[in-house]
This record gives sequence, structure tokens and C-alpha cells, in this order.
Amino acid sequence: MSHTFTDFLEKISNSENLNNDEASAALKMILGGSVSGEEVAAFLIAMRIKGEMVDELTSFVKVMRDHAVKVEVDTTHAVDLCGTGGDKSGTFNISTAAMFVVAGAGVPVLKHGNRSVSSKSGSYDVLESLGAVPNLQKDEVEKLFNETGMAFMFAPNFHPALRYVMPARRALKMRTFFNMLGPLLNPADVKHQFVGAFSKDAAKMMIQILGNLHTVSAYAVNAHDGLDEVSLSSQSEIFELENNLTGDSVTFDPQSLGYEKVDAEELLGGDATTNAEIIKSILNGTSTEAQRNIVEMNAAFGIRVSNKTDSLQKAKEMASKSIDSGEALKKLQLFVKESQKISGDF
Repeated sequence: MSHTFTDFLEKISNSENLNNDEASAALKMILGGSVSGEEVAAFLIAMRIKGEMVDELTSFVKVMRDHAVKVEVDTTHAVDLCGTGGDKSGTFNISTAAMFVVAGAGVPVLKHGNRSVSSKSGSYDVLESLGAVPNLQKDEVEKLFNETGMAFMFAPNFHPALRYVMPARRALKMRTFFNMLGPLLNPADVKHQFVGAFSKDAAKMMIQILGNLHTVSAYAVNAHDGLDEVSLSSQSEIFELENNLTGDSVTFDPQSLGYEKVDAEELLGGDATTNAEIIKSILNGTSTEAQRNIVEMNAAFGIRVSNKTDSLQKAKEMASKSIDSGEALKKLQLFVKESQKISGDF
């Protein structure tokens, strides 16, 4: 029997969970543009009030991936470093900075990201301020990755169906399940992911979804101070996926990797221009120790999850060498130059 969208709204409004087929059908209706903006908003709010289930979210991710424009490249050892955003922390763009450190260590990076929704600077915004062209289409992204071992995939270019969701998300100005889905929708279908989440519960759900979707290795992290990164100012909860789920999170202390704890204020950024300057200073060796260390530490997790090394300590050494040798800075310069060239914007 076929359901109307109202049937799904009724069900979740009564705090009943959708089965896999219902969840898929509901999202297909939304992405097909046959549902009004008001109904989309009602669906997002009702799902949040009911509480989203891992099975529902897994079905949503499958539908979203099916609707995505696919990036067709060799993803062997390639990683995505991406957070949910929404942590309201005001830090600089740590995972974007880490992207160049990871690439400088010889690990391919296929980063998926967006403009800022809740912060002053999203990954798109800061890459633009660094001089790169983040707004590339499928064939341009494939070319850039094949030439540099790095790519940035601007979400709206690869998930065009999301245009039916954006008006409701903007109007609501609150977190919805799409914040959780975003980092799980990599258009290149990478098998190694380091995702940051706005809460421990979200991190746990995200690692379970990645496990359901045949990801080879992943970390999902939420810091005790609220960061959707591994923090230097507190301990972090880290869920690990290595062929199969390890169960509950491990509490990670930065001191276990030899890093001194710092005050959260030392990790603050600003607008995209400010954050671009911080990233350049980290890569050229003129930043503060706190700024460098949080990027190096997050890059270590990105390198480790690629399975190019089996030890976090070794991954830290690779990240440190990437910065000290200038390889990370070279990767940034190469990314800027080649993205400009490919887009014809030079």
C-alpha cells in the first residue's frame, strides 16, 4: 500500500518510528520536490522531537547517496575529515587546516563540506579566503584530485536535490538530522572517515550508520567541551570503526599523545579571513603552539584512519613531519594554484 506524506507526518507525530521502506519513501518525496516547504519543516521538527533512530537515518543516507552526483576517482586510503558543525564553539577551521597536513603526509584527501550555517566561517568560506576555488563541479573535482591528491566537494554541487530542504532548514535556524547526515554523504564514497559530532549521542549514531554502510575504518568524535573535533582543552569521546564496531566510546586525553592541555580561548578563530591567516601561520610555522597542536592532533587521527599506519603515535609523527618539512604548506599552495587553474580563475 502506498503512503502519502501526511501518513508519515502522522506516524512520527505520534512518536512512532518509520520502518526502512517508510523512511526511504518519505525522503524520496522530499528530494523529489513534491512536498511543500511547510511539510518539510514539520517533518524535520517532528523527527527531532520524536528522536531519530539509527535505522531511519541509515535509510536517509542511502537515499541521499543514491541522489548524489558521484565523484569517480580511486579512493584507496583516501579520507574525509568533516564535522557536523553546530557546536557553536567559535574555533578556527581545524579540520580544513588538518586536510593539508594529512595530504602533506602522503594520504589522499576527499573533503566534503559547505558554506557556514552556524559559524562565521565554514570550510568553503575559509578555502575561498585562502585563494582556492572551492566551487568546482564533478569533472573539475576529479581532475583536481587526480593531479594533487586532494579535493573539496561543495555539497550543493553534489546534492542538488537538497535545494528542496534548504528553505526549511534556513527558516528553522535549528539543528536537524541533516546536520548529522552531512558528513556521511561523501560523493566519492570514501571508505575512511574522521567525523566530528555536536554531541556524544550523535557521534555514536554516526559511527553506527557508517558501520551499516560498509565503511572500512572511521572515527566519530565529540569533545567534552562540546567541540566537533578532538579537543586540546578537554578530553574527547571517540568511537572507532575498524571492519566492525568496537562498541562504546573510548575517552581520549590529549596528554596521552604528548600534548599539553590549553584554554578553549586559545583555539578561537573569527571570520573566514582571520581563519585563513591562522591556517597559513600553522603551516608556515608562525602560529601559536595551541593552534599548531590541535591541527596536528586532528591530522594524526585523519592519517591513522586512512590505514596507512596502524599506530596513532606514528600518525602523530607523520603529521608533525608534514608541517615541519613544509609539505603541508606546499599542499595548500598546490591546491590553491591547481583549483584556480582548473576553474579558469587565474
